Amino acid sequence: MKTRGNLSLILIVLTIFCALYTELVNAQVTLNVLDPRGELFTPPVMPTTARLDTLAGKKIGILNNTKPGADAFQPYLEKALKEMVPTIEFKTWVIPYNAYPDKEKDLKALAEWSNGVIGLLGD
Repeated sequence: MKTRGNLSLILIVLTIFCALYTELVNAQVTLNVLDPRGELFTPPVMPTTARLDTLAGKKIGILNNTKPGADAFQPYLEKALKEMVPTIEFKTWVIPYNAYPDKEKDLKALAEWSNGVIGLLGD
């Protein structure tokens, strides 16, 4: 009698297992695939402007992207250019290199103010 009871119990468990397994196998699975690179930002393509014919009386914007080394060079650059061209004017914009897309407003201001730009890119 015990073996019949055990056998019946085993058959019931196997039947339930098969029913659950069949349900799992036939279930629809939807996978969401994500790009690990994040959102890509492509700036608009702009033509290169012509070289300035003179620096006399020009406003030169200095773009410091906050990478190591940019700050150390700036005072020497300004001094050397001021000695060569006393009427030159400088204004510095400190815009972190990783501030996309927040830096668009600052870059536009830099471009509007400047006749030319010197990029102090650190590295």
